[in-house]
Amino acid sequence: MPTIFYIARHGQSEGNIAGDIMGGDPPLTETGLQQALALAELFKFTKIDRVFASNLIRARQTAQAIADQQKLPLETDFRLKERSFGSLEGQTADYFSTNYQAEIDQFRNGSLTEQMAWKVVSDMESFNQLLDRILPFFLEFEKNFEEESVLIVTHANVILALLGHFGFINSYRELPYGSIQNTCYLKVRKQAQNFEIIETLGINKL
Repeated sequence: MPTIFYIARHGQSEGNIAGDIMGGDPPLTETGLQQALALAELFKFTKIDRVFASNLIRARQTAQAIADQQKLPLETDFRLKERSFGSLEGQTADYFSTNYQAEIDQFRNGSLTEQMAWKVVSDMESFNQLLDRILPFFLEFEKNFEEESVLIVTHANVILALLGHFGFINSYRELPYGSIQNTCYLKVRKQAQNFEIIETLGINKL
């Protein structure tokens, strides 16, 4: 039997409505709380054995709604937290696009291999470094809890890194800004050492 992972993004956060603040630990908005409840309702009749979240509050609030619906405890793991943006922490997406357009163009025009290694500032995490943090969670989990269905609430850049790693895209040009919606998810089946994305919702690929 394969292991099934449902990997979801948190609901709308205060950081999202403030201009997509990079980093930080903002809570969900009222809209985000309603989105979390709707996501829990969506999974109401899905077999879920465990619910995990990033240690950040927006992910925990989202996952708690699902854990409550499933009558399961919520477990957290810091490895699922959002990408570190280094010295760009606290800046907005507008600041980023205004001040680093050349670097953004370099990312867009690069190969997937180059995009996975790309950083706009030296102290931020690349997607490859993000995967170095995230993938051991999945491998460790499967070793201990094989043949379970696991729901994980995490963040947009974590999902982006996984989509690149799992071969969902040939280039991040296929996932422009805004493609990873709040409370989107991907369903991933792992059998032996193979990961396969078998369903997505709220991920807008060109």
